[in-house]
Amino acid sequence: MSLRCVAVRVSLPAMDRVAWQEGRLGRHATSCLRCQAETARYRKLHRSLEALGHVIEPAPPSVLARVHHAIAEPRPEEPKPRGPLTGRVAGVAATTGAVVAAAAGTAAVVAWRRAHGAT
Repeated sequence: MSLRCVAVRVSLPAMDRVAWQEGRLGRHATSCLRCQAETARYRKLHRSLEALGHVIEPAPPSVLARVHHAIAEPRPEEPKPRGPLTGRVAGVAATTGAVVAAAAGTAAVVAWRRAHGAT
């Protein structure tokens, strides 16, 4: 997955469809099958959400009581995983996630600035 693919995935929900198609990310998406699929999934989701309109379903009366019960009931302590690498693996996973998120955010900002002519 290229950096532009990541930028498409991150910025697609916030983009205006017409402006997005005219920019670099839109041009990239026309030639990238992965981005075309992501765009199609997003459009399908958007249509489904629009079709919901203002549907309001009342919750069953028992839901409020169950929520109050779940909040008031103390939860037992979960056993901690044991092993020498558990802390290291979690640290590496957290660091990797942070780096990926930072890269995606940077790509989205760069793409947005290029699309809007900012310096």
